[in-house]
Amino acid sequence: MTATTVMPIVVRRESGAEETFVLALEPNHLAFQGHFPGNPILPGVIQVDWAVRLGTEAFGPLGAFSGMHNLKFMGLVRPGEPLTLFLTFDANAGKLTFRYEGETERKSMGTIHFSR
Repeated sequence: MTATTVMPIVVRRESGAEETFVLALEPNHLAFQGHFPGNPILPGVIQVDWAVRLGTEAFGPLGAFSGMHNLKFMGLVRPGEPLTLFLTFDANAGKLTFRYEGETERKSMGTIHFSR
């Protein structure tokens, strides 16, 4: 089992103009193991993976991955830190847009493209 297969705990989910997932990251979550010893942070690749997985849960099949753009990582995500994921999906354009926010700052954001 890899860390990307272990999802965070979804504390709350809200639907509206965008899908919102309030996540709980346990301090011992597998995603933090080895990245980095003594100074754990949530890897960007896992943030993207979780956005796609939760996007599929929210919007159904997204299509075949075809690329990413405007991918930005602005803040470190630490174990136990509150984290909220905001998602929108434009099915006609095949664009899943995500952003992660902590209590006081945006952590990451980007757009993932899919073809059908």
